[in-house]
Amino acid sequence: MSSKLDTTQSLLDSAMSGYPVRSILKGRPLLYQGEIPSMGFYVKRGIVKFYNITNQGEEKIVGYESAGGLLPIEWLFSRAQVALYYYDTFTDCEVVRVPKDELIEKLNNTPEAARALLDRTVSMYIGATMHLHALEQSKARQKLLSIFQYLVLRFGKKTNGPKHQIDLKLTHQEIANLIGTTRETTSTEISRLTKEGVLEIADGQYVVNIDKAVRLLGEDDFNQLKF
Repeated sequence: MSSKLDTTQSLLDSAMSGYPVRSILKGRPLLYQGEIPSMGFYVKRGIVKFYNITNQGEEKIVGYESAGGLLPIEWLFSRAQVALYYYDTFTDCEVVRVPKDELIEKLNNTPEAARALLDRTVSMYIGATMHLHALEQSKARQKLLSIFQYLVLRFGKKTNGPKHQIDLKLTHQEIANLIGTTRETTSTEISRLTKEGVLEIADGQYVVNIDKAVRLLGEDDFNQLKF
């Protein structure tokens, strides 16, 4: 999966090469929910998270956008007049600010970049449906296995055989926010999956044995996904 994403990103990097690159530290806001953007952002390096905040003040993660991503995509492609979520840098990032009209013109005039963006959007769509699938599960264990499949699809890099390293450092609380469980429950289930050989930790990142994860889920359809 990672080599295909690298090719996609290089095509999009080329399309955005005429704009200055800005470095932004981890934890800085890019856009606020309800804000009317003056420009869009292209993520050249790093990861941006987007999320809602509940009436109780709890942060609910909607997803993560990695290098090669455009945001807010709902505004850039005229599906919304404002940013639908909060967007913050999750890691140190390099971003390009691009005018909406110029971006659309570039994509219209550069079929290779447009196809690369379509391919990336399809992967994001599949990831979003997997995230929803994880939230629908009644048991924390199933939620966790499903969300790790989602993370492998979006951020996984194959290391050895069926093992994929997730290129994203997540705390137990951040994973809990993704699947709608408590940190304590998430920590307990991660410990169990580690003992069963489904998960490992390498350089602060999770390594998932996808064969074991799919077998525990018992959902053959996911065997057809190209991880």
